Amino acid sequence: MTLRLSDVLADPDLSLRLADGDPASLNQPVRWCAVTELADPRPFLSGGELILTTGLSQLDEAQQRQFVARVAAGRAVGLGFGIGLTHDRIPAATLAEARERRLPVLEIPYATPFIAVDRFVADRVLEEQYGRFADLLDEHDTLARALLSGRGLGALIGSLHQILGAPAMVVDVYGRVLATAPASAAWPVEQILYAARAGVPGDSPMAVPVSVEDSVIAYLCCRRPRRSADVMPYAVSLVGLELARRQAELAGKRRLAGQVLEDLVRGTIGGAEAERRLSPFGIRADDEHALIVASAENDLRKRLVASPPMSGATTAVLEDCLIAVLEPGQSTREAALLLQDYLSRHGSDVRVGIGGWYSGMTGLRWSYYEAHEAMNRGSGINEREQMSLSGLLVASEDVPLRDLAQEVLRPLRDFDAAHAGSLVATLRAYLDADGSVAAVATRLIVHRNTVRYRLEQIERLTGRSLARTADRVQLWLALAASDLLR
Repeated sequence: MTLRLSDVLADPDLSLRLADGDPASLNQPVRWCAVTELADPRPFLSGGELILTTGLSQLDEAQQRQFVARVAAGRAVGLGFGIGLTHDRIPAATLAEARERRLPVLEIPYATPFIAVDRFVADRVLEEQYGRFADLLDEHDTLARALLSGRGLGALIGSLHQILGAPAMVVDVYGRVLATAPASAAWPVEQILYAARAGVPGDSPMAVPVSVEDSVIAYLCCRRPRRSADVMPYAVSLVGLELARRQAELAGKRRLAGQVLEDLVRGTIGGAEAERRLSPFGIRADDEHALIVASAENDLRKRLVASPPMSGATTAVLEDCLIAVLEPGQSTREAALLLQDYLSRHGSDVRVGIGGWYSGMTGLRWSYYEAHEAMNRGSGINEREQMSLSGLLVASEDVPLRDLAQEVLRPLRDFDAAHAGSLVATLRAYLDADGSVAAVATRLIVHRNTVRYRLEQIERLTGRSLARTADRVQLWLALAASDLLR
């Protein structure tokens, strides 16, 4: 219990008397005792002290008033004046100035040594601190037990609410409430997050950042704690521990789901096996699913596995991409925006592709290829385009078209590099123009004979005939795979 001036006055062993002061002022807490005969003790005061003096340096009225004024300016809670030594009674000027300063004055009899008052205050203050430390340890134990009970973050915040005597909440950096107590509490979440990020104090509840591996991932919020506010740092550390555990669990699930999806996409497992292995993640063959594929230019594998979960979606990591398998009724656009927002915080050139809605395990593969092809079109969010068989072949990891493309086009690229030529550009224009020499000449602004000469060079260097459909398909696939690789 907090030591107050009234407690010091009430102790019968000290025999102190209230010489002057409003009884209401005796409710002030006493932090410590300070014995002084200095004319100006202010440099040695920090506020909350009971000042003890015999008035040794206060021999006239001016000195007495000045001393009291300085003690009051040092934010002391009271003045204990020892009589029977320098002064037989408390000087009238001292009492008058104390009355003006609203500083209570206690009379200390000659029989009571200052050390007795000092020891009484010190013992009570230390007893109070010890009691608070014991209470704090009990509160720490209560919070730890709540977290280890298996009931998770909700139990922890519920216990914190009981300890603080005020509503408490955990909200992530995206404004999603992870736990709150009591459940009926209403929170201005957007206002809290704005004030916390801007560092602007206001009327909103206090928000303490929760960090995991030097990144703020959530805020522990509380409405004006009525007691035990010093338990908050420990509560923050426990919240961080629980969220780190959740991230580790989520990362493990994403890696496992990613392995299954990778096997499915590459065709190393069949539909029945894929359905069996994906069912623990909530992916059922009878439902329609759409896939979102996202990546960024930086090495974000660690951040991808720890990125925030998406409500109602199964997320997985496949190579350097974060995949979200959406359930029916979810907005693909909103999911894409969420992933883009997260990745853009940690790297530029964020690329997000949206696949279509399909049912069955084959539908998952098809949606993945659509989303992956869309993602590779460039930065930002890319909607799917209808996949062609050739596009599916180019996107497939099982078909080594990219390696073959490099081999097919290497003679043309080597020639262009050595002679500042335009054979690759001519081949691309020729295939896009469906074999029209006139259209290629117009597009490249060259003579038709120049186009024909270049086409002869292409056939000679690649060993393929542009008159044969099979060879033209191979050259077109090589260009398409090369574009995807780039």
